[in-house]
Amino acid sequence: MKIILGSKSPRRQELLQQIGVSFECVVSGKEEIITDTDPETVVRDLSAGKAEDVCARIRERYSGEETLIIGADTIVAYNNRILGKPAGKEEAFETLKMLQGKKHQVYTGVSLIYLPDGGDAETGFGFTECTDVYMKEMTDQAIRDYIDTGEPMDKAGAYAIQGLFAVNIEKISGDYNNVVGLPVARIYSEARERLGIDIVTGKRIMKACIFDLDGTIMDTLTSIAVTANQVLKELGLKPHPEENYKTYAGDGQIELIKRALEAAGDTGRKMFDQAMARYIELFKTGCTYEVRPYPEIRELLEELKKNNIKIAVFSNKEHDNVCSILRELFGEGYFDFILGQRPDHEKKPNSGGIDIILRAMDVDSNQCLYIGDTSTDMKTGTGASLFTVGVTWGFREEKELRDSGAHTIIHHPLELLQYI
Repeated sequence: MKIILGSKSPRRQELLQQIGVSFECVVSGKEEIITDTDPETVVRDLSAGKAEDVCARIRERYSGEETLIIGADTIVAYNNRILGKPAGKEEAFETLKMLQGKKHQVYTGVSLIYLPDGGDAETGFGFTECTDVYMKEMTDQAIRDYIDTGEPMDKAGAYAIQGLFAVNIEKISGDYNNVVGLPVARIYSEARERLGIDIVTGKRIMKACIFDLDGTIMDTLTSIAVTANQVLKELGLKPHPEENYKTYAGDGQIELIKRALEAAGDTGRKMFDQAMARYIELFKTGCTYEVRPYPEIRELLEELKKNNIKIAVFSNKEHDNVCSILRELFGEGYFDFILGQRPDHEKKPNSGGIDIILRAMDVDSNQCLYIGDTSTDMKTGTGASLFTVGVTWGFREEKELRDSGAHTIIHHPLELLQYI
């Protein structure tokens, strides 16, 4: 993951380096215009403007790369009055004379923008952090001696807590790093909790994976093709090559039969009711015919379970058939949750089923991956705001997955582990 700091401040850079974050600086060119008098509102708006400007600048450069942008702005305030950098020595003296022996506030606004693949999709939020700073009483001569060092001349509030002025700070209430310029502890915790990202490792923090069934976990193509072709034969229609069912499947059994009938010449679907009833009857036993997990799937699932990652299956196949297949191949209770087509939710790409699964597993959407092999799956995952992974070993081509919004593509099951 690429982490971008939208600031040229050496202090902010040092704080990120201190906690081990690898990042690149892309300085915002947005003009800082203050349109409010409330300090919290000002830092919130300025940090958001910086992050959005940097986002617009790097979209093309990092297209296809997972990216997190950090925008920040810090101000000093006394009695709700915003204090800028002093224009000269006399203004610096007046500011420090006003603050000495009293309490004032330092506000930092932080905006985070997460781009799953550097493209148009994005998730973001902002927050403000406030620290109370208590300054010791100072004589006029002590203030002028400090000003003569030159340190306060480019500092908001006319002092640097991390510099020579540290001897004049009685105490603080809040985050010291916030006064320096970046509340890194809160950025770290907020990114983990709200975006599921560890900014130190640059990895997503996942608690669950939801898998499609057909073409993703299980090679079910033969079972689908054999059953549907048997229905076509009984109706006096020509069966299709097994390969054709890769495009017929994926949107539930109703669409499967409609597509198979139309391709066999029943363009008006006059035989649909008869065909559908017969397919349902045959598939009760045929749903497990020559069904097998794809290579490396068992190893992947075992690795996820070892790392306490919850695993679920979401399919447009009838719920009882999904349960039968997974029970026969993996045993009872192997998956944390299984959901096939049931009356309590619409079929994919509607994301209602995803909501059911997330609630059942007590997992937030930003802590879950969705993995599938069709455009329907990509729309399902992205529609539910899940990081969505397209797989190329299933029923559809890579181009379809990318065109349908996949955040990333993998070609072998164990490649998924890099996103955990």
